[in-house]
Amino acid sequence: MRALAEFIMRGRTQAAAVALIGHWIPLVSPAAVALVTLRRGMADGLLILLWALLPPIGYMVVGQTSAVLALIGAICVYLVAILLRTKATWPHALMGLVACNTLGVLLLVKLAPNFISDMMELGKVLLDSVREQASQPLALPESDLTLVLGWLAALGTLSCILSLLLGRWWQALLYNPGGFGEEFRALRLPPLASTVCLLAVAYCYWQAGSMSVWVWVFAQPLLFAGIALVHSVAKQRSLAVHWLVLFYCALLLVQPLKILLVVVAFSDTWLDFRGRVKAKP
Repeated sequence: MRALAEFIMRGRTQAAAVALIGHWIPLVSPAAVALVTLRRGMADGLLILLWALLPPIGYMVVGQTSAVLALIGAICVYLVAILLRTKATWPHALMGLVACNTLGVLLLVKLAPNFISDMMELGKVLLDSVREQASQPLALPESDLTLVLGWLAALGTLSCILSLLLGRWWQALLYNPGGFGEEFRALRLPPLASTVCLLAVAYCYWQAGSMSVWVWVFAQPLLFAGIALVHSVAKQRSLAVHWLVLFYCALLLVQPLKILLVVVAFSDTWLDFRGRVKAKP
């Protein structure tokens, strides 16, 4: 990873090549855009962004409208990388990515209506298949516009957050060793952002049906704040790496753990758990 980051920062030609070819490798292209923007500023970042947009634009020209998701994601990462470079706070960045991706998927209804229709049909097929294979009736939502847009926004936001994290890690790896870990472990949402996220999550949850999918759009800032809290406590208590590996395995497999992290992250806004945990000698 360090070698790739060094190659990107070697010059504009190298960065453009990675942004172009990285379209076919998950996270690499938008992460390259983020790295250049964070380190060199808006103008250089915009140049690399244009190279990153060439593959999705090419796919859209030949009729593969699903490439619009990659286009929206790269633009969102670029815009929020500028914000992160200016404000240097992760809460602003996380909230910005949620807002950008939500706006982006809402624009898809106008920009790529055929793609949305295809996704609704695909969702219907998948949900019907799950219902048929279930041993007992399941209360699954219908594959409507709200459900499809919610899934696209959730996946798009997650992809953008991971890309921005990767770009920031590359930047620290080259120019500020150890800085990324300190910055990420300090991530905690301020009261206003935390409250807005929780209210949005609660509203979507209580609406039920297809609207409940939007919970995983608005919960992501709190979810990543919860992950940062776990890393901070692990650092303070000098826990071995395998405990973090087990944590991530559980996070992927155990759904209630995600909900618990969201609640803990919201509580941390007011109670500051980091300050209450005593460092292990």
